[in-house]
Amino acid sequence: MDTNDIIRKLHNINWNFDFNINYSSDSMYPFDCRKHYSYPATFIPEIPYTLIEILSRKGDTVLDPFGGIGTTFIQALLLERNPISCDINPIASNVCSALYELLDPDLDHETLKQQLLSFCDNYDGKIDYTINTTEQQKELDGWYEKDTFNKICYLISKYNEVQDVRLSNVLKLVVSSMLSTLSSQNKGWAYIADNVKPKDDEYKSKPVFETYKTRIKLLFSEIEVHLKNQAETFKEFYNTTAETERIFNASVVDVNLSQVDLIVTSPPYPKMIDYVKSQRMALSFLNKKHSDYTALEVGARCRRANKNALDEYKASMEIINKHLCDLLKPGGFFCLVLPDYPENDKRKPIIDSMVKSYEDYGMKLIDEFKRYIPSNRRTISIQWASLVNEKILIFRKES
Repeated sequence: MDTNDIIRKLHNINWNFDFNINYSSDSMYPFDCRKHYSYPATFIPEIPYTLIEILSRKGDTVLDPFGGIGTTFIQALLLERNPISCDINPIASNVCSALYELLDPDLDHETLKQQLLSFCDNYDGKIDYTINTTEQQKELDGWYEKDTFNKICYLISKYNEVQDVRLSNVLKLVVSSMLSTLSSQNKGWAYIADNVKPKDDEYKSKPVFETYKTRIKLLFSEIEVHLKNQAETFKEFYNTTAETERIFNASVVDVNLSQVDLIVTSPPYPKMIDYVKSQRMALSFLNKKHSDYTALEVGARCRRANKNALDEYKASMEIINKHLCDLLKPGGFFCLVLPDYPENDKRKPIIDSMVKSYEDYGMKLIDEFKRYIPSNRRTISIQWASLVNEKILIFRKES
């Protein structure tokens, strides 16, 4: 791939994507995982979609070592690149896995959708469904108005009973996606991460089954449109990819991977987000404890008061970045979305040092693009409110 031609193509992109995009239902376009699961600080799908299109070919292997809910993974899949995703958060890995399974062209989507919609039919408001939940699932109590919680527990009981793996995985995705939305704590992920439950006068009834059905219909509608627009080669490609494990609920340094052609990722920003704790509701639903995963999270906000937090972040990222550069094939590209901190921010030297270290690992910076963070994303928390700009860095591993 000619570097000058690549740079020309990259400079033709408006990386802010600050314009209205009216995608045609008859053409391929990025799949927005965020429509189906709210997860902190996810990047817009247009970024990985564009980078993958320009910097790789069909059949190449694309890795996201901080895969989250699968934004990079799904774009790579739909562009017929072999996707790989790693993430220590089981909630994120579950979302990615469910979306991946739903994009199987051989799946009977209509039957699956109708089965899922029918789960609401037998609810009886006179029955206490909270008694059918596990001890870990009962930790959801206190986040919801009473009747709302009983309906949620009804859906959870359906999940606990279902035997079919496909049904279980989609039900897991949809119910998980509803938990924060239906909560009476509506001040954002940081309140959930800090375990701040609603006050007595804040509890409100929420439309559980209406929300459930709307999400099911939206999910299957999106899947149908994307599959309809895939090339004839996609079915065979998908079946080939499915033969190999591709989604790992683990740190990338602990996964045995062959070399890859392209890495596209947005690593965790130091002391910025609690990816694990923000998912405490979904973790309880899936009978998991956030304490089993929090210590594995790099740069977690919950460790911001630790005076060694930045040094620990730097040390963790050095190990991961060295490993990633070793995984990348000679001539391959390494693309990162990173914070563009102001000069007086104590985190800026850490990011600058990390970027400089890539050259020591045999990487050459071929281009850099600044982009601003849309205001709706910056209002999620005080940390995002203070961060206005990001940068996209594109490295190439020297041959």
